[in-house]
Amino acid sequence: MKKHFLILFIALSAVSVSAQQMQGIWAGSLKIPGGQVDIIFNISQEANVYQATMDIPAQGAKGIRASSVAQDGKRITINLDAIKVVYAGEMVSDSLVNGEWQQSGMKLPLNLARTDAAKAGPNRPQTPKSPFPYEAKEVSFENKKSGIKLAGTLTVPRGNGTFPAVILVSGSGPQNRDSEIFGHKSFAVIADYLTRNGIAVLRYDDRGVGQSGGAFSKALTYDFAEDAAAALEYLRAEQKMNPKKVGLIGHSEGGLVGPIVASGNSSPDFLVLLAAPAMEIDELMLEQARLIGEKSGASADNLKLQAETNAKAFALLKNGPVTDSTLKKIEDVFVGQLTALSKGSATETAIRQQAKQIMKTFNPWFIGFMNLKPKEYLGKVTGPVLALNGSKDLQVPPKQNLEVMRNILGKNPKVQLTAMELPDLNHLFQTANTGNVSEYGQIEETFSPTALKIISDWILMR
Repeated sequence: MKKHFLILFIALSAVSVSAQQMQGIWAGSLKIPGGQVDIIFNISQEANVYQATMDIPAQGAKGIRASSVAQDGKRITINLDAIKVVYAGEMVSDSLVNGEWQQSGMKLPLNLARTDAAKAGPNRPQTPKSPFPYEAKEVSFENKKSGIKLAGTLTVPRGNGTFPAVILVSGSGPQNRDSEIFGHKSFAVIADYLTRNGIAVLRYDDRGVGQSGGAFSKALTYDFAEDAAAALEYLRAEQKMNPKKVGLIGHSEGGLVGPIVASGNSSPDFLVLLAAPAMEIDELMLEQARLIGEKSGASADNLKLQAETNAKAFALLKNGPVTDSTLKKIEDVFVGQLTALSKGSATETAIRQQAKQIMKTFNPWFIGFMNLKPKEYLGKVTGPVLALNGSKDLQVPPKQNLEVMRNILGKNPKVQLTAMELPDLNHLFQTANTGNVSEYGQIEETFSPTALKIISDWILMR
């Protein structure tokens, strides 16, 4: 679920101010509810035409090229039609632009200062760097049912004999094999730690991402479960793997994929569930919205309206087949919410356009995800399970989900459950202050060393 929050993407193009003024690296911080997003512009000159690219280091976005820019004296106007954004700024000196970000009726200050290239990237001290004390090789395997070839990296401890092995399964949204987000490469960090401690690890690009085939946009959670099952079959057949000690580590939606795979014919030998959904999905999403809204400073009235609106929309999704008529009813629900929020400041056309933007979230994957029954799959799990949640996770509330895990898995005599709520960790298992999404990119830690040790020690005891 880590992709279900606002991510601002910007595009820049040619900038026609004097070379002495505009060439170079410019940085600014766009303040958003609950935090800020650092934005960096790199302006250069080619064939007497100024061009610009943009980076959002905290989100791992680099080299995003431009759309259109107009310049009138010291005034600069940047139109971003694709995301309906206008940036207007004025050069107040050779090293400062004062400007304003305009989007969806909001106006936010965004001032740019000339900066040093060394500041253009976030510090991620845990990202593994070669040389490695283990073997790392590029591999591929096939999901025969879908006819899709998936690509990844297999890290194997050095030495003779066979090793326990795990497959890393990512959360929602298109993820590369490192599960990279906000410049953090959490799966690379996990793989590095586990392999240094004697555990082989396979991590792979989601279908339609990186070097993997297939189309991500057409896939449902069940398709991702098929991919994970194919990875399990592949890894069990690999040399140096102990075929009786091959498990899955799933994060967020990947933590739901694990039980789905375990309920099929290719059951893993153990499961590690990291911030895995266990409660009903609609209840989880409502609680997620409340928690994030509170941490972001939303008013009690707005939170109440949001909860009522989402509850109506989710009920329609789960009340029989989802047809065009169903989606139109859901759109009308959001029109009602936006009308109430606007208090007469927006036109009916503008409100309807905003509602249609929201409806883009209600794609086949989301509809399918909302109708999944985590409890049913958890009830079919057997064998050892390690379930971890961070106490400051706002996306998968820890207490409610672990309670469900204990009630279902803990009471099953065929399951050996270890369930833990880890203090001060957020949804990404970073040590956090508030747990809010806005902190993810600001925190230098990629994955808690405490959590890494717990996972490694638990697997090695199997």
